[in-house]
Amino acid sequence: MDKKKIVVIDDEKDLCLLIQTILEGTGKYEVAMAHDGLAGIDLIKQTQPALIFCDYVMPKATGDKVIAAVKADPATAKTPIVLMSGLGEMIYSKAKDQWKWLPNNPATKNRGEMPEVLSDKTMSGQVAETLGVRDFLQKPFKKDTLIEIAADLLKVVEVKEKLDDV
Repeated sequence: MDKKKIVVIDDEKDLCLLIQTILEGTGKYEVAMAHDGLAGIDLIKQTQPALIFCDYVMPKATGDKVIAAVKADPATAKTPIVLMSGLGEMIYSKAKDQWKWLPNNPATKNRGEMPEVLSDKTMSGQVAETLGVRDFLQKPFKKDTLIEIAADLLKVVEVKEKLDDV
């Protein structure tokens, strides 16, 4: 059985190595990594992966720019993308009857702007749909969640490929 190619794009090199170790440890995947958005776009063009995990806040090109480049290229337009972010979370304030963005830590404010779509959406499914990605993975995440997302999305790709062959 051929291993499915996965590209991971994140400026946190340790996180890329962790994801690579987890996914390759299943014996089902081959993982390639890039540490900035532009290198990620080049890597995607070179490897033609079956799945992409992409951080949002990165140097040289943010996640939305990577997603736009993938969607604009007919060779990769249908490749499922999982957007990852560890920027923080939405918190509901009963007193003000509104949602507020709460960064995970003060350094978050210096790493980049929060995407507008995250500031006014509260459901990961809505975020994914708005940005044109298949799923949203909040960092930190559990090992089982990472493996489950990869397996589920690649199962969908496999079914679509079989249907296209018919």
